[in-house]
Amino acid sequence: MNTTIQTIPLNKLILWPGNVRKTAAEDGVAELAASIAAHGLLNPLLIRKDKRGKFAVIAGQRRLLALQRLAQSGRLDADHGVECRVANADAGAAELSLAENVMRTAMHPADEFEAFRDLIDGGASVADVAARFGVPDSRVEKRLKLGRLSPVILNAYRNGDLGLEEAMAFTLSDDHTVQERVFEDLPPWHCKPSAIRRALTPGEIPATDRRVRLIGLDAYQAAGGSVRRDLFDDRNAGYVQDAALLDRLVVEKLDAAAGAVKAEGWLWIESAIDADYAALSRFSRVHPQRGELSDEARAAIDILQAEYDSLAETEDDSDERAARLDEIETRLDEIEASAETWPAETLALAGAIVTVGSDGGIEVKRGLVRPEDSRKAKKAAKAQDASAVPAGEKPLPSTLVADLSAHRSAAISATLMKRPDVALAATVHALALDLFYAYGSDSCLRLSLKRTPAGDALSDPGASKALAALHAERERWTSRLPQDAAQLWPWCLEQKRAALLDLLAVIAASGIDAVIAKGQSPGSARLAHADALIAALKLDVAGWYRPSAHGYFGRIGRPAILAAIEEATGKKAAPAWHKLTRADLAKRAEKMIAPTKWLPAPLRSAAESQPESTVYIDAA
Repeated sequence: MNTTIQTIPLNKLILWPGNVRKTAAEDGVAELAASIAAHGLLNPLLIRKDKRGKFAVIAGQRRLLALQRLAQSGRLDADHGVECRVANADAGAAELSLAENVMRTAMHPADEFEAFRDLIDGGASVADVAARFGVPDSRVEKRLKLGRLSPVILNAYRNGDLGLEEAMAFTLSDDHTVQERVFEDLPPWHCKPSAIRRALTPGEIPATDRRVRLIGLDAYQAAGGSVRRDLFDDRNAGYVQDAALLDRLVVEKLDAAAGAVKAEGWLWIESAIDADYAALSRFSRVHPQRGELSDEARAAIDILQAEYDSLAETEDDSDERAARLDEIETRLDEIEASAETWPAETLALAGAIVTVGSDGGIEVKRGLVRPEDSRKAKKAAKAQDASAVPAGEKPLPSTLVADLSAHRSAAISATLMKRPDVALAATVHALALDLFYAYGSDSCLRLSLKRTPAGDALSDPGASKALAALHAERERWTSRLPQDAAQLWPWCLEQKRAALLDLLAVIAASGIDAVIAKGQSPGSARLAHADALIAALKLDVAGWYRPSAHGYFGRIGRPAILAAIEEATGKKAAPAWHKLTRADLAKRAEKMIAPTKWLPAPLRSAAESQPESTVYIDAA
């Protein structure tokens, strides 16, 4: 196609209504205007003479809009001369417009990042580049950060091996060697932004962590702490780099809060950064007494509940609505809590742990009873019951009392065996008393639950998904059961069979002991039953536990690591693996075995595990 170049006054140019670009035609016009003001019009407009003495722009409408914006702002004259290519009359205007838009190849973002980097390295300031291209300073800073990535990372982005989100995650580190090592170590299926950020910030704590939210970044930095910033994560203000300082500040704040809680009169008070399942499983729980709410409190609850229901039924997804719903829930909890009191006998028996809540605030776990205090309370209650004699009555001989009461006990048994519904309620009642109540009631059904917290044998209880799930379910039932142990029996009788069976399952789960302690054989009857239970449950242990470098491979020898890799993957050890440090080999094993379902021997069933004669001993 032949065209001629002419200079046409800007006020003689008009938009051609047939331009094929219909969508987002005005996007980025402000930035384009700034670029034209700084660098001039780099590409002529393609025009055709219009019947009204004007010239219609067939291709280049965004450039025309940018030029018109400059004229409106006074930065160009209305009759400013614009270089244009005049299309021949025999050329189809729609075809030319389509060719201009379809055949144009956009610059790859990686090339743009490097171009911005080169401008800055050539002496231009961020503010100057931002002004010349009509973009905010922050955008230039982000492009510069991306332009300074390792060439290996940028090439992976160009080739499609990494997405833009992954490339942005790599900017957390300025060290090209570290960037390349993380890129090499992370398998493609796991090379996600979150995984990249974790690998680049080992030992550092994101600002979204509850401890950081409790202290605040400003207070942490005022105490001398350093922060690694992330330009590309708006939800995370950075990473705390001094974990020891952060924990010290958290402990100081918890200890200060514990002083106020201690004044409530508890037997003991502890401060703990983490109060997870492992920490709480050794305690029983007691509950406050619930008093009557005042008429004013009930009226306030009715008003708040009506507002909550009205808001919940709307389709409004605004932040204001969500914030108001949270406010109402908080206020309802406060009103309900105002009617709760802790009796003196409970305060004398139980204690509280002051910890960091999931929302980053101070949380107090009240009503915790240590095992030794629980045993003392139960022993004292039984002694009091045994010594109680009705006033004015001469006690019967103990042998006669035993004889008579045995008849009653046998009668209960003979009748109960014909009533499986009541027997289920009695079983749940007896075991729930052991699990959920520290004192205050007892059962005539001589059943007891041996609570065996698996967390006691774990080196890192907080990493166990299974323990977290059990703890959450126990907490759910704790809030559902009556607060007073004396009310548990009528509650059990009122429940449907399905509810009692659900509770019984939680109780049974709390008594499982399949731990192989020092000196114990994996071939014992107890562990054989654990295998049978796993089979009955169709349990996939690999769904709950995966061997990691920290939790497993780093705690065994090099030959055992290499044997595990070979067994799990079927691959022989490469010569290079023998040159790795034990720590690096452990990390390599974690990555290679992660896609498989391989498990260490103690987690397998008896048929797959070690020979029965094996006895596990301490590695030391």
